[in-house]
Amino acid sequence: MINNPTFQTYTAIAIVIVCAAWLVLRVWMKRKKPGCGSGGDCGCPADEFKRKLAKMEKAEEKKK
Repeated sequence: MINNPTFQTYTAIAIVIVCAAWLVLRVWMKRKKPGCGSGGDCGCPADEFKRKLAKMEKAEEKKK
């Protein structure tokens, strides 16, 4: 049964399909960024934090 060329062909095709699906899912899952992500949109009290951060950055710029 294992020496049957048809069995080997279907087994190879199945392995390729599983690996391709795994790679696609892996890439797709990396696109979902937890937390605020790169856009800065998150559910935390970001407005207050952003104001404090802006004040701190302005203070640092004045020191330079």
